[in-house]
Amino acid sequence: MRHNVHVTRTPEETFMISGLRRIPVYIWLAMLAILSPAVSWAEILPQEAVTLGRETELIAVRTLAFAGTEGPPAAESGHKPTFRPEEGFQSGTLHLGVKAGGTDTVKIFANRAPDVQFVPVFFQIGYTITDVHGPFPVRGSLELIFQPTFLVTTNPETEVGGGASFLFRYNFVTGTRWVPFFEVGVGILDVDLNVPRDLNSQFNFTILGGPGINYFLTDHLAIVGQAGLHHISNGGRRSPNVGVNSVMGLLGVSYYF
Repeated sequence: MRHNVHVTRTPEETFMISGLRRIPVYIWLAMLAILSPAVSWAEILPQEAVTLGRETELIAVRTLAFAGTEGPPAAESGHKPTFRPEEGFQSGTLHLGVKAGGTDTVKIFANRAPDVQFVPVFFQIGYTITDVHGPFPVRGSLELIFQPTFLVTTNPETEVGGGASFLFRYNFVTGTRWVPFFEVGVGILDVDLNVPRDLNSQFNFTILGGPGINYFLTDHLAIVGQAGLHHISNGGRRSPNVGVNSVMGLLGVSYYF
């Protein structure tokens, strides 16, 4: 014999039981919320790994190409560009040279010319002070030259003297190994010319200059030829001061670097 037992619950107990029944639903919803992004990330990560791998491969290829046999450009690598005389002398170019020749006196500032012949030997130390600039045919650069001088007079008597000069030289750009120039400068000279009728002093001043040309046998070594004028006087310190004016022809060698 069964007896039906009716259990009476309070509203609070009914609400609690109903909440417990919903707990599994909440758990499934939470698991779904967590697993959905994880699944999405699992799909994205392989793509990102491929992209990262491709970027790494590209960087490696560029690095190997940059380190190839040709190497980076000289300006980017910090190395000084190769010196090429066809392109002119840029600022900072140095040059060492020597040239010598013969002279003959001429009448320029007076109605007579002292009979003086001498052999000058010029040692040159040059420094280019500007970059190449200007349009053709005057495109070129300016050079400052310090020029120690050794001089031997052969007429009227044999004497040995010396001095020094500072000159400005403008080197033209031709696009070839022929590099013409024009130079002019002033200096001092200590030599007895033995011409008291025309120049009664041993310590004198000089003005010299003229056109010339370099021909480069290599990128650095050149032979030089020049024609010019050479003036010697004492600047009016003593009388007479007719001065000695000469034309000169010179040959020499120069080294640029």
